[in-house]
Amino acid sequence: MDDLSIRMKIWGIVLAVVVIIAILAGVIYTYMRANNNVSTTSSHNLRIISLAPSDTQVLIALGLGKYIVGIDYYSYSLLKYLNLTSQVPANVTVFSQIYPPNISGLLLLHPSIVVVEYGLEAPYISQMEKAGLNVLVTNSDYAYSFSQIEENIMEIAKYFNVTQQGEELINWMNKKIADFSTLGNTTIAYMLYICPNLDFYTAGGNVFINSIIVQGGGINVFSTYSDYPLLSPDELLVSNPQVIIAQEVSNFSYTESLISQIPGIKNVKAFNASRIYILGNLATDLLNEPGPLSVYAILMVHDIINSTAPKYVTASWVKENLNIELPIF
Repeated sequence: MDDLSIRMKIWGIVLAVVVIIAILAGVIYTYMRANNNVSTTSSHNLRIISLAPSDTQVLIALGLGKYIVGIDYYSYSLLKYLNLTSQVPANVTVFSQIYPPNISGLLLLHPSIVVVEYGLEAPYISQMEKAGLNVLVTNSDYAYSFSQIEENIMEIAKYFNVTQQGEELINWMNKKIADFSTLGNTTIAYMLYICPNLDFYTAGGNVFINSIIVQGGGINVFSTYSDYPLLSPDELLVSNPQVIIAQEVSNFSYTESLISQIPGIKNVKAFNASRIYILGNLATDLLNEPGPLSVYAILMVHDIINSTAPKYVTASWVKENLNIELPIF
């Protein structure tokens, strides 16, 4: 065999080895992308933006708060209520506008990942991706139970390669759910948001708020509806609930005034029994945000049903009576 033939054979072997290495690298990369995690990225390079309080709760509980460079106003307010602002960097950027998101502001932070809730940001996700942002989409707002919320938590944990912390968080949640849950048949109407014309949004039977009401010992009078329907005052009168729970609109007095203006409200059981409860900001966060802290909403609903909660469920009452804590693993 001449020298040329030998050299060609050697180059052929080298080329084959290079191709095999490239194929293996591609397979590994594809596998890691398919499993949606960041194990190829050093944690020192993580720069997270979170644009929903439910996602922020999860990230903090998973021990990822130190990597958050941007956060929405409502998340930061929740952290202040819980005295947990130390869990995020002191120079974290707080976005006052989350709908629509400030895409140019997000880009300025050079995030490695932006965590968004589908229920809040669905119309803008493609715009964020086209702008070059890497987006992790969660969808707990439309979770139908705590089990589905926990599935979403594990998806976040897997993405950031902290599955052990995710499992510990879920175990903590399940223990609280078991401790707080009870059976009952008190009919409850939840007024998630009351419009100026007295129409109102509520929670249907296929979303997690329904599960909270049931596990707190109540029956959701609007469980035959789906998602978060907009209803008229007539539908509140027909349902004739024993208890009304309403999210605060602007302040307690204004919310109370809106409810009192509903035609025929004096014929509703809840009104006659003075069983109308208005939720302040922190109480609303517990009930409306599908994160780890939503387990305490079960206890809150239970206390409302048993008349041990005040008519205005303030942040101070929540902190003093529900002993809420967000564990960090």
